[in-house]
Amino acid sequence: MQSSKTSTSNHKTFLSRRAFLKTAGLSSTAIAGGLATKGAFAGNALGSAAPGKQCGFYQLPGDFVYLNSGTEGSMPECVLTNLQNNLLKWASNPTWSYELDQELGKRQELNRTQVARFLGVGKDNICLTDNTTMGLSMTIMGLNFRPNDKVITTNHEHPAMISPLQILQARQGLRLETQSFPSPALLGRMSMQELLDTLFPNTPALRGAKALCVSHVYPTSGVRLPLQALREKAEELNISYLIVDGAQAMGMIDLSSRRDSIENCDFYSCPGHKWLNGPPSTGLLYIRNADIRPPEFYPVFSQRMGKYSDCDDDHSCFPIAKALQVRGCSNTPGFAAMVRAMEFVEAEGGAAHIEKHILSLSREVKNFVLARAPSCIISPHVDTVLLSGLTTFFPFRWDRPETPLTDKKTADRVVKELLARKIQIRSIGIPNADLLKHSSEKVYALRVSTGYFNSVEQVGILKNALQEVLKGI
Repeated sequence: MQSSKTSTSNHKTFLSRRAFLKTAGLSSTAIAGGLATKGAFAGNALGSAAPGKQCGFYQLPGDFVYLNSGTEGSMPECVLTNLQNNLLKWASNPTWSYELDQELGKRQELNRTQVARFLGVGKDNICLTDNTTMGLSMTIMGLNFRPNDKVITTNHEHPAMISPLQILQARQGLRLETQSFPSPALLGRMSMQELLDTLFPNTPALRGAKALCVSHVYPTSGVRLPLQALREKAEELNISYLIVDGAQAMGMIDLSSRRDSIENCDFYSCPGHKWLNGPPSTGLLYIRNADIRPPEFYPVFSQRMGKYSDCDDDHSCFPIAKALQVRGCSNTPGFAAMVRAMEFVEAEGGAAHIEKHILSLSREVKNFVLARAPSCIISPHVDTVLLSGLTTFFPFRWDRPETPLTDKKTADRVVKELLARKIQIRSIGIPNADLLKHSSEKVYALRVSTGYFNSVEQVGILKNALQEVLKGI
């Protein structure tokens, strides 16, 4: 093991930052387009103090306003360093790393323990995954759904949730009950209870379903459905499983708080690379029942079916998360760096502090749209319980703010013109609630993600630029 440490040290001496980036496969074009020097972030203040007191987001150029954490986050310097060091450690001693290293080994006991502590749950409730999609597929394809079992979902779910459900629908006759969200004109003004009762009314058509498959925060509208309220709704409707897509929540919302604790869910899948600002190809799956086993649940993406199926003489079973974790060679350097991103959150004041900052910036964006074009905002803005760091709204002509522009061409044009001003947001397609439930036609809006590394000053830059762009439409 001593030789491994020596080799890693030699690598660190030999590789400069630029050399490492080239080694990792980042071209000079990517460096010029998205990576800057260490001092570039100096002007991006967060309130009275710069974000990243322990380490900064130095790779984000100082003149670039990145407002798209809902698609991909960045990484603070300490997370990048952790990822770099562990990649070098792996390269210097691959077999030791895979078989025996605590951080990099295939069983991931240490990192699962750290993730569980961050979330306030048990280690055997956590399986580390590549992304949200993997966790949702593990869940939906693993549960023993039977023909004509009923599953409730909505028309705003991400394909990562819908795709495995559609496979089971086609393969074995699963019944999907797709509930439609209210129109954007109604959605923004609704309270949490009004929305939940609209989406999931207590009717015979929904009662007794096998699963409720929903998102914690919706990528289309920014609607946040508190997990405690979702659990209460599932119990009201006598639904067996609450399965939640947490792609837009981890790193934005305090998942250990009572209102949004993942312990309210039977299964919760989320990424490490968006709002948490961890590396790509990282995520986690929370499984409420650590001892769930066949015939209720069958492991997929696992090399441990035998251990998982057999119980010891004392009737203790091999935990499902442990069974799912060992599946060949995973991105273990990334998992270690994701844990470092969680440590960064704690060093910055904790998940509740991060959430407060993100939501305060999001409120600034919402207020800007409401002040000029209240008929164009889609995201909730009345009931604070529904708020998230995502703000979606339709583009509009500055001199005709009463008329939302809902076509894709206009939304993409605004995104492109803002990007030319070094501001990154995105356009998003939203199912048209005014059409038939199963229509594929969409309306298009703008989506702004206010991440932890963003500042009030950057939101001000967005407002000024957006005004200029909308005047030119």
